[in-house]
Amino acid sequence: MVSRWLKNKPVWRLLLMLLPVIIMVTSSRHTPDEVTLHISPQRQGATLPDGFYIYQRLSERGIGIESIIPAQDSIVVRLSCPEQSRDARDVLRTVLPQVNVVTQIAKSGQPAHKYSPPPSSHLG
Repeated sequence: MVSRWLKNKPVWRLLLMLLPVIIMVTSSRHTPDEVTLHISPQRQGATLPDGFYIYQRLSERGIGIESIIPAQDSIVVRLSCPEQSRDARDVLRTVLPQVNVVTQIAKSGQPAHKYSPPPSSHLG
């Protein structure tokens, strides 16, 4: 009885037309494919810790790291799990208060964009 009703009504056509819209809306909410953290000193000439120190601080808090690469006057950390980018940024800002941490987010098929929230104020 239900199948006869669906054959007689254009409901199935409407559902087929809405399917691509539903897929597009839900796929845009996926997590980024790649997240990198760019760590640089707040003052020019200041030194940065080595990559092993950064690796230790992040891994002891359960944050997965794909790679740590020294760059000119900065260190680039590529995370293995993009969902952990906020936690990683918070850890780095806590253990390295003298650095700037800029998050670069890249999705497949889209150019990367940078996100750098203002550092939280620490009352000492």
